[in-house]
Amino acid sequence: MNEQDPKPGVVIDVTPDPVNDAPGDSDRSQQADSDTISRDGRGRALALPVALVALLGVGAAAVVGFRYWSDMANDLAAMDARVQAAHSQQQQLQQSLTEATTALRAQENALGDQRNVLTQQRSAVDQARAAFEQQEQKLADENLRLQEREAELRAAVADVHRRVGRSGTQWMIAETEYLLRIANHRLILARDTDTARVALELADQRLRDTQDPGWAGVREQIARDIARLGSFETPDSAGLAARLAALIDEIPQLKIARATIGPERTLPERTDASAGERNWDTLLDDLWAGLKDTVRIRERDKPVQAMLAPEHQFFLYENLKLHLEAARLGLARSDQALFHDNLQVALDWLGRYFEAGDHTTAALRSALEEMLALDIHPALPDISQSLRALKVRQDLMDDIAPAGTESK
Repeated sequence: MNEQDPKPGVVIDVTPDPVNDAPGDSDRSQQADSDTISRDGRGRALALPVALVALLGVGAAAVVGFRYWSDMANDLAAMDARVQAAHSQQQQLQQSLTEATTALRAQENALGDQRNVLTQQRSAVDQARAAFEQQEQKLADENLRLQEREAELRAAVADVHRRVGRSGTQWMIAETEYLLRIANHRLILARDTDTARVALELADQRLRDTQDPGWAGVREQIARDIARLGSFETPDSAGLAARLAALIDEIPQLKIARATIGPERTLPERTDASAGERNWDTLLDDLWAGLKDTVRIRERDKPVQAMLAPEHQFFLYENLKLHLEAARLGLARSDQALFHDNLQVALDWLGRYFEAGDHTTAALRSALEEMLALDIHPALPDISQSLRALKVRQDLMDDIAPAGTESK
């Protein structure tokens, strides 16, 4: 660096001063400079507040914009939340609509089923109404027939009154005849010995009330008929039916007998030859001994009964029950043949298919044999002699006293 170079940081103003400047011009220029400096100072003083105001305006605008943006973001978030809520509500409404549609279809199906049931019930009601109308028509016909029968009975009673007249004795005789007929009908048609006996006793009371000794023979015959009914033993059908039901309940406890071939014959024990003793000579003996062990011949003097398969044993029990039920049916119908045949078949099956030594089998066999000896349809006593004796006595009285004399 030489001496002519300027020093750093020092500014040398080499601008020459104007020579021709007047003093006034210098003052004016100084004045202008001072005015310029003052104007610059005032401009700078004004620029700073303006800048501050502008900066404040920009900050306020930024704050307002931030707040507006924040409010818009909040509004958008709220709108998004409302949209999500609306979407969720829409889904719930769609699900509710689907469930309501399903429930409506189920109700429609239920209504269809109810319509079908109602249609069936209407059909049943129509059928019942038709049956009721038929029954009503039958009742009307029966009522008409009963009216006709009542008219016939009234005519018969009038005829009885006409024939008997005003005599109380003849009326008692007519009642006695009616009671004797009832006794015979109940005994023959219904095998009702109790009602027949009561009717005979009432007929005897009517003859006793006549106080006519001429009816003594008829009363003796009535007494003999009552004695016959008293000695007649009616089979206890209800008790026998209950006993058969109890025997049917015992059938599952029976033990089915197995088919046996008989006692087996014991074969002589075969002694095994030692290895040293076996040779070609003992080969035939070993073969014969093995064949005898494989095939056994049993002797039996009676035919062999086939064994029942397990699935057939159920039908054996059920068929035995059916035979006892058929015996109960014969008992209810008083059918001696049906009762006897089914009991006999049951006894045969007990001896053929079940173990004879079993306690239940023995008890069942004993009960069936006891019932087999019973007569469920015994012959009825003849009580018609009393009615014949009454008719003979009436004919005798008609011969002695004609009808015209009785009516007087």
